[in-house]
Amino acid sequence: MQLIQFLLITTISLLLVHFPLEAIQTQIITWDKTEESILLQPHETYSKVTFRTYNHGDAPVRINHANSESNAIKTLVKKRVIESGESATVEVTFFSEGKEAGIYHNKVNVFFEGHKDPLATLHFVVTIPELIKCSPDAITWEYDNRNDTFMVDLKLNENFITNLSSIDYDQSLYHVSLIPDKLSAYSYTLKITPIADNRPFNSLIKIKASGPQLAEIEEPIFLFNSYSLSK
Repeated sequence: MQLIQFLLITTISLLLVHFPLEAIQTQIITWDKTEESILLQPHETYSKVTFRTYNHGDAPVRINHANSESNAIKTLVKKRVIESGESATVEVTFFSEGKEAGIYHNKVNVFFEGHKDPLATLHFVVTIPELIKCSPDAITWEYDNRNDTFMVDLKLNENFITNLSSIDYDQSLYHVSLIPDKLSAYSYTLKITPIADNRPFNSLIKIKASGPQLAEIEEPIFLFNSYSLSK
């Protein structure tokens, strides 16, 4: 009888040791949210979101670390040890410096003590709006088409921009016409025509615009004359 009891206790112990603790922890650890999406305002250089986790178990748990592969993300665990019935927060900050317009899906893995794999992956989706869109944003003249006229579609983000301030360029080299779109007050066509035979390899057209809460911004169109290199 004692041998049977010993074998039974040993078997139960082995099952408990090898039972995946992640399955237990994910049932007792919850989050108020695991995903947040924001639209970064033009004047903002960073955006911050806070994720809160709750310990519904009987024992305390510890957050070892929270990290992201994105170099634009900084994480801060406000409280690492979470007692039973308490909560803690993970603060995630996205920095937009050097980032172009687009959607950035940032992932933060949260590791708890006693677990090799993360028990949670937090998603912070940040959209940096495109304020001025030029298509194409670069023009190249070869020798055979060195005097050709090019068209550029220009679109302003109507959510942020209300004023097209100026179009700056070297008027001794090019003539630029601004043609308003008949259907949209925020769309234009730029007609770019060379007027000088001798032009530098590269130059710029600078599109400047502003809005009620937006200081003047600038978007370039790059102009290249590849044939000038052979002279």
